[in-house]
Amino acid sequence: MSNILFLEKSHIYPIIIPLKMYNDNHNQCNSLYDMNPSISIDSNGDVQILVRSVNYRKFYHKIFTLYENHSKSFYALLTGKINENEILNLDTFEVKDILYDYLIPTYPSFWKGLEDIRFINTNSILAIIPECNESGNPSIFRATLENNVIHSFISCKPNVIEKNWMPYTDDNNNEMVIYSLNPFKLKKIDDEIFTEITFSEEITKQLENYHGSTNGVKYASLNKSDETILFLIHKNADKTYHRWLLFNYKTNEIILSKEFHFFKYSYIEFPVSLAIFNERIFISLGVNDDKAFIVETTKESIETCFI
Repeated sequence: MSNILFLEKSHIYPIIIPLKMYNDNHNQCNSLYDMNPSISIDSNGDVQILVRSVNYRKFYHKIFTLYENHSKSFYALLTGKINENEILNLDTFEVKDILYDYLIPTYPSFWKGLEDIRFINTNSILAIIPECNESGNPSIFRATLENNVIHSFISCKPNVIEKNWMPYTDDNNNEMVIYSLNPFKLKKIDDEIFTEITFSEEITKQLENYHGSTNGVKYASLNKSDETILFLIHKNADKTYHRWLLFNYKTNEIILSKEFHFFKYSYIEFPVSLAIFNERIFISLGVNDDKAFIVETTKESIETCFI
């Protein structure tokens, strides 16, 4: 399988937050592993980064070790500022634990806590919360982020087994998601009416085994119009592979890049979000379920993946 190592002309920012300790099932001192961050940057350069921490380790070929009786997920919030032409200096950011109270019913589930949060905008999020689903399965909930508190949880339909919705906003301020890639389905976040789009056999084949990763950001490049949204999608094979996806929500056309991966020796790469600030493009990336990075790249580097 051909692939592209996608780090040329990129900056890699490791996310290092205070270590969270606990006593595991063997009454041994243990610590959580940081993973799957999500980033939001507003027009003023105010940055929010959510970092997920978990009590398990996942290894090659999907073997994992769980250190307690349940999978537990916790979040921290990093807040700071990015200035034009300056690096993203995460050491200057403030770190606070995320606080939340569902105030909706919870049910028995193997998975506890919020998982793989994606930003809809700077203060609205989508989160996977298995313990708020009657069957204890992964489900999507909308909520509000205010300072380091998440509140006002609302179930998003359908609410069966839901993961990896890819949010974006169109010109009419409709808050949408790409619900699935193959078949390619769209829906508004708050309802259950799907629009299914069919593509050529070639594109359908390229989408095989791919599923959602990031939110979408406006991307007026590659001679495309302002209605073009950029996403990053991925699939799991011998390792994780990615494609850029350009979607025109007015014409329902898509363009897919060649496959690539970020790191030579990784076995899991999970991109959660994209953010753009003054033509600078940031990708939040979890690696091997025990590392969290922000990768900064450029439109020029992205466009080489389409050649």
